[in-house]
Amino acid sequence: MELPSPVFSTLRLNQNGPLFLDSHVNRLKRAYVASFGTDLKIDPVELDSSLKSISQDIDLPCLVRIEVHIGGGIVMVPRILDIYPSSINLSTQPLPQGNVASPRYKQGDWKAYFETRKNAIMSGSDAALLVHDDSIVDGDTFTPLFAFQSGEIAVPDPMMGAVESITLGKILEFLGKRIKVKQRKISLYEISNCADAIAVGTGMGIRRIASIDDITIPTDLEAGLEYILCEAEDMGFMEGHADAEWEH
Repeated sequence: MELPSPVFSTLRLNQNGPLFLDSHVNRLKRAYVASFGTDLKIDPVELDSSLKSISQDIDLPCLVRIEVHIGGGIVMVPRILDIYPSSINLSTQPLPQGNVASPRYKQGDWKAYFETRKNAIMSGSDAALLVHDDSIVDGDTFTPLFAFQSGEIAVPDPMMGAVESITLGKILEFLGKRIKVKQRKISLYEISNCADAIAVGTGMGIRRIASIDDITIPTDLEAGLEYILCEAEDMGFMEGHADAEWEH
């Protein structure tokens, strides 16, 4: 009998340790319960030991995919961290088939998502923006964040199928009340009303979205989105210098 696909989460491993490890573990636990119907127990000491072992065998920073199989078995797969330009160009790609009606957890090998990125790169873009019924759902490995001319800042409604973004959530905690983000359905037709747009992801960091399907996203300094988020990155947010989780 074929076993169900494992749940997984991909974290960034820095010179001073894993980034947001507790948050990734908590997301894995929620995904495990949702997928397999039982609680997941993870030994933090064993997990930390495995990550330290990986850090000795690969150049840092890197990415580590933590897979949890049914029964609780854990597999770690490290890979080199890609380097993106400070501004990226996106092409829209159809959202791979799946459970669009509820938030998705990371499960399986997600070959379909890797395919969307490959298609985007072949078209001359840096990454893929996933859409469904003319609405923006997610990025292939990031969360898109939009500032509109009305002053509203929004991310796609997670109930449409977007994966919970640990990195964006931590950034918003770090920024406190400096920006207020709304979760809602975002139509492709609203791109023309954007004042700024940012992509946030574990492997990508914080990158300005310069264009979507060759439609240029203007930079409105009054919107302040790029300035505020990139300020967090400049302070070493992705390297783990701006959050108490990194003190170990």
